[in-house]
Amino acid sequence: MVDRSQIRPHMDVIDSAGERIGRVDDVDATGIKLTKDGSPDGKHHYVDLADVARVDEHVHLSRTRASLFGAGTSAAAGRAGAAAGAGLAGNRLLWLILGGLALLALIIALSQCDGDDDRAGVRDDRAAAGIVTPRVAGAPLRDGSLAFELDRFLSSEDGLPRTFTFDEVNFDSGTANLREADRADLDDIARVFAAYPEARAAIVGFADSRGNSAFNRDLGANRAKAVVVALASRGVPAGRLEARTGGEEEPVATNASPGGRFENRRTELIILKR
Repeated sequence: MVDRSQIRPHMDVIDSAGERIGRVDDVDATGIKLTKDGSPDGKHHYVDLADVARVDEHVHLSRTRASLFGAGTSAAAGRAGAAAGAGLAGNRLLWLILGGLALLALIIALSQCDGDDDRAGVRDDRAAAGIVTPRVAGAPLRDGSLAFELDRFLSSEDGLPRTFTFDEVNFDSGTANLREADRADLDDIARVFAAYPEARAAIVGFADSRGNSAFNRDLGANRAKAVVVALASRGVPAGRLEARTGGEEEPVATNASPGGRFENRRTELIILKR
């Protein structure tokens, strides 16, 4: 088995046929957790360390994608998707015509706004269409990330409280130490809180089932506190955040596998106030 210390987050993972199957999100004593981006089902996938053939600038596997995850994610599935795309391309002219008609209808509708209240009318039209003016300073938030979803929720009128699970932030077994790979995600979340100064939230830390329940409750609390401290160091007043623990209760996956335990070592963010 290869030395797992050679495997780092964000490295590409290549199967034995030379096909890229994902990027490394995390690695533990038995396996590699792949990031969700590029996953055909929008979920994390796991690769056993025993299937790693070698590591250079990429992680090279000794097996094909199909043998790891099944035929549903094989190149054949990709060819089927390409065929479907070719069929859609045949209707491109129709889509262009329909798109042009829709744009013309929008221009006509906007031109009919009351000139004395033009600004308010445009804002109302944007709100009705679900378009939100960006409020978060800096670079655009990554579509689908927790920060992106937080921004969208805080700018809406959806009901409170609302619970989000940190997609990237996680912990090694038995520790409350944030990983280097989590910094960018925390940076973006802090930018969202800066854009919504009235927002308040609870941070809830969880543990897997290894160890006794009292230890796991303390571990969950320490993980929540670590996230609160990290956000406070990025400018979010600690008074707007409260740390809670879920211990080993409410697992979201099995504790019988490394991948399941990794998912259970999660952190949740509950928006309490906008």
